[in-house]
Amino acid sequence: MKLRMATAAAITVMALALAAVVRAQDSPPPAAPSSDLPLADYQAFDKFAAAHPEIVSDLSHHPQLMEDPEYLGKHPELRNFLSSHSELRSALINDPGDFIEPHGSRSPL
Repeated sequence: MKLRMATAAAITVMALALAAVVRAQDSPPPAAPSSDLPLADYQAFDKFAAAHPEIVSDLSHHPQLMEDPEYLGKHPELRNFLSSHSELRSALINDPGDFIEPHGSRSPL
């Protein structure tokens, strides 16, 4: 009797595992980002970051500064950069981690 119950339990577990695999295969793959930025945008930000490391340091601590009118008023170079790269500006605001390493995430050398 115990052997039958153990066999039944094993078959149930295998059936559930198989169903999970089949279900995973039926679901569509994750969607790619709707608009990938051109390499030139990433290069433009890298150039800006190299020229303004203090601003990038501020943004790594507080990414929301990209939308702060007072901060942008004190840093017209950032304001001008963001206004001349509108698609990049949106990407920076939506996911700053794609461009700016969050403060404290660097691994020690």
